[in-house]
Amino acid sequence: MENINISVITSLYRCAGFLENFLMHYSKIENIQECELVLIHNDPTEEELRILEKGTQKSMLITHIKVMREGLYTSWNRGIAVAKGKYLAIWNVDDIRTPASLLTQKLALDNSSAVMCYGDFYGTRKYGTYDETLYSYGEYETFKKEAFKRHIIGCFPMWRKEIHKMAGYFDEQFRLVSDYEFQLRLVRTSPFVKARLPLGYYLEHASHKLSSNRKMQTSEGTAVELRYRMYSTILLHFIPSVFKYRINYINNFGQWHSLSSVAAGHTTIRPGAVISLLKMPFYYINWFVRRSIHAVRTIISQ
Repeated sequence: MENINISVITSLYRCAGFLENFLMHYSKIENIQECELVLIHNDPTEEELRILEKGTQKSMLITHIKVMREGLYTSWNRGIAVAKGKYLAIWNVDDIRTPASLLTQKLALDNSSAVMCYGDFYGTRKYGTYDETLYSYGEYETFKKEAFKRHIIGCFPMWRKEIHKMAGYFDEQFRLVSDYEFQLRLVRTSPFVKARLPLGYYLEHASHKLSSNRKMQTSEGTAVELRYRMYSTILLHFIPSVFKYRINYINNFGQWHSLSSVAAGHTTIRPGAVISLLKMPFYYINWFVRRSIHAVRTIISQ
């Protein structure tokens, strides 16, 4: 039986333009002998299947699951369910991991009690370029407050598979922000750790990416912020959009579960509790006053 320590989960959909290079970069992973690649292939095309057949090497242990088109987090959860590794890692097909990234994250988790490993990474606007913007994050002991209010795990997280027994899986009702929501769920009870080296290159501002849908991202993000009472970051005009989400429940494998059953210490947001949103106006009043003063000064200076 294979000695699998890390399961790399990748959701595929209309990815022929990236797939060959993705397989090439995966083949360069330093500890590939202890990794399996779990491909959840949405509505595969003949071209994609040919690339996979041609690009797969003997050094790659691959689990290839073909599905009809489904949500990203549904695919991730499907991959988690079949993964054999002690650790799980995400690798999107249009991003590039460094050869040492998986080993670096594994060692960080091996040598700590943390459940999730994050790290620095580069943002690039052109696939395959390597001299771009570095997104840098602090060590967890000094940076943990940030993990309660912003997305720090990025696009290259690695975490312990066993955590799903306690914390549930990615919330399938969302299309864009369930990794952020999962971070917020975990950070309330469990420590994280930062990887020693930058983890890879994230293709940003690309029109084909789900994350390019800013309106949907903000709408879903508002639902998550309301779920965890992050009132200072909620945009008031997006409040009406949250009613299409079930704030107090997560959807795993098509089944609804009370959030309090997987998020330790979480208390239900009740309809009447929306009154607590009254905490927010001070933030918006300050914003409005500052904008108004700036507008007046601009008019006077003209």
